[in-house]
Amino acid sequence: MDMMTLPGMILLAALAAGGGDTQMSKREPAGPQYAQGACTLSGQSRAGARKICYYDCGGFTRTMAIPPAKVCPHQMKR
Repeated sequence: MDMMTLPGMILLAALAAGGGDTQMSKREPAGPQYAQGACTLSGQSRAGARKICYYDCGGFTRTMAIPPAKVCPHQMKR
C-alpha cells in the first residue's frame, strides 16, 4: 500500500469538509455604465484655449478637455 503525503491528506480533508453544496460567488458589475466597454464621440466644442470632446457612454455623457490643435479621439475608455 502506498503512503499518502501530508499535502495529499490536507487536500482530501479540505475536500471532505467543504461539502458539495457550496457555490462560488459571482461578481456583479457596479452599475449599468459598465455594460459597454467604450464611450463614443458625440460632439465637440471650444471653450477658451481648450477643446471639449463629448462622449456618449450609454445613458450618460462624459467630457474630455484637450488642446485645440488636437483631434478628439473617436472613443474613450470608461
